[in-house]
Amino acid sequence: MFFIVASLIVAIAGSMVTIKTLVGYNQFSLWFKLSVAGLVVVGWLAPILTHFLRRGSEFLGVTFPYIYNLLYLLFGLAFILLILILVRDFIWVGGWKLSRLWTASPFLDPYNPRLIARANLGVVLLSLAVCTWAVWEAVKIPEVKTVSFSSEKLDREYRLAMLSDLHINRTSSLSRLNDIVAKVNALKPEAIFLVGDVVDDKTKNLEPQMQVLRKLSAPLGVYVVTGNHELYSGLDLWLRNFSRMGWQVLFNRGQKLKGTKLYVGGIPDLNTAMSPFFKVDFAKTFKQSRNTDYKILLSHYPNLEKYGPADYDLQLSGHTHGGQIFPFHYLSWKANKYLAGAYRVDNHDLYVSRGTGYWGPPLRLLAPSEITEIILQPIKK
Repeated sequence: MFFIVASLIVAIAGSMVTIKTLVGYNQFSLWFKLSVAGLVVVGWLAPILTHFLRRGSEFLGVTFPYIYNLLYLLFGLAFILLILILVRDFIWVGGWKLSRLWTASPFLDPYNPRLIARANLGVVLLSLAVCTWAVWEAVKIPEVKTVSFSSEKLDREYRLAMLSDLHINRTSSLSRLNDIVAKVNALKPEAIFLVGDVVDDKTKNLEPQMQVLRKLSAPLGVYVVTGNHELYSGLDLWLRNFSRMGWQVLFNRGQKLKGTKLYVGGIPDLNTAMSPFFKVDFAKTFKQSRNTDYKILLSHYPNLEKYGPADYDLQLSGHTHGGQIFPFHYLSWKANKYLAGAYRVDNHDLYVSRGTGYWGPPLRLLAPSEITEIILQPIKK
């Protein structure tokens, strides 16, 4: 209910500003104004509409993925359009008021209907261009980002792979997933880590997609922790499903990687940890480890300060999407403290992935997705 109410408030505010700016100051026909208003409203209401569409997707048959993605595309376009309108008007009105200090020319008058019409056309075209680029950034196969960490505990070099925030749902492209799996396997990692929000749908809807992910292969295994969207999509069923796929589910649990100096532990997402049945337990997670082990913690949520310092060497996290759509970067950073990339926190390293997929609108703006290759290197004493 909170999601629907919050989305409705945002939709009303966004629609009112956009509609008023685009058609409120021009002598367009009533039908044109209604058409523009309708598209804008549908775009801003897309999160609510898709929420209900998913419940009745069986009635839409093969058209469901197209309708679902189109609605979210309109939402992304509506958001980009609003941001560009606000930025444009702030610069335009501010610049015009400054220019009046030395000239009375009406050339840049932001209240001139003809200028408004031309400026609106320009911002719509720019929004379409930006949206097209953002769609490409979201749906293309992510690039491999290689990051390195070193420690005296390591006896040799290790190569690992990390995926985060795939957000697989029933509309996810099997071809794209196949390409991602092939790209990860081509890195020949010794182990593969999935750090939450792997899925964003019920288990019964994702059998084809899970068949593709079963192809992830590494000699030391595939390890997974859950994120907040596994909780929303049926946590118990997904825990069992991941196990049936042959993945090692790390839920307040850890294990030594056979024949290595690496110990990998995983904790629940902090949203899951709010339940009395699932609490973050570092002691239990690293109970079987030794002081000489290089300890890796998998945690979907990056900011674990509320739990105080813990004894591990590297934390791998996701959740933030690197902001996904600018200017959400700032909000994501404020909400999570860490946005993307490598950080040094207390006595351990932290790496936050921008994510391999996307959530909601099929858009990524100034926040490219990634497949993370992690190289661990020894420090010679």
